[in-house]
Amino acid sequence: MATVSSAAKTRVSLVPWDPTSPDHVERLFQQRVACGWDSELVEGWRVEQQTGSLNLQWVVLESSDSETAAKLLKHTENQPRENMPLIDSARSFAGKPRAIPQPQTSFVPVGHICLGHVPAHYDDENASFAEDGLWISSFYVLRAIQSNGLGRAAMDTAETIAISEPLNAKNLGLNAISKMDVDQAEKYTALNLPIPKFSTQEWYERRGYQTYKYIPKELSQADSTGRTWYWDTVCLKKNIV
Repeated sequence: MATVSSAAKTRVSLVPWDPTSPDHVERLFQQRVACGWDSELVEGWRVEQQTGSLNLQWVVLESSDSETAAKLLKHTENQPRENMPLIDSARSFAGKPRAIPQPQTSFVPVGHICLGHVPAHYDDENASFAEDGLWISSFYVLRAIQSNGLGRAAMDTAETIAISEPLNAKNLGLNAISKMDVDQAEKYTALNLPIPKFSTQEWYERRGYQTYKYIPKELSQADSTGRTWYWDTVCLKKNIV
């Protein structure tokens, strides 16, 4: 477990996802449903987690901020399953054996993030970073507490873990919905998804990530009428050593 303090009252730990635990698998599925993306992929992620192709980790809140705690309490009152603790039980991470903390600890995940291999189709054709880089994906924090600096704290912690054993990355990459996304309100309303409060591309750029690729209509979802809506995405990367 790694912890980074990103603000005076915000601390976030990352705990490896255990693909052999039914409780871990079910909670990740629930959070992907809440996120709105890729819940159908969770079962397949179990093998990739064990091989180290994916390195999914839970985001765990450690905070004395009463406002954050109150928002989390409100969320879990409406979603009681989210308040059920999980056991830190993953026996491997990055495809290598991991010692389970003793005595075993429990935690309530407030999101998740993945540090995986760089997909070939996302690599930078002009300056490849697949050999010494990792790809950030499946980054989600519970919507009720997204504005409390937890996303920033989770990224700070993930970047620290990425440059450490056993990952030892020198570069990080990720993709995000383009800040030029059009028909945003109409699209999200039709799909019954919450309208984003800010541009994730701009958020990552403020963290030092640089855009190197634009992919039109990479993401799509169909609404209840059968109409398909599209998102343009961008790929960004950052040197972290």
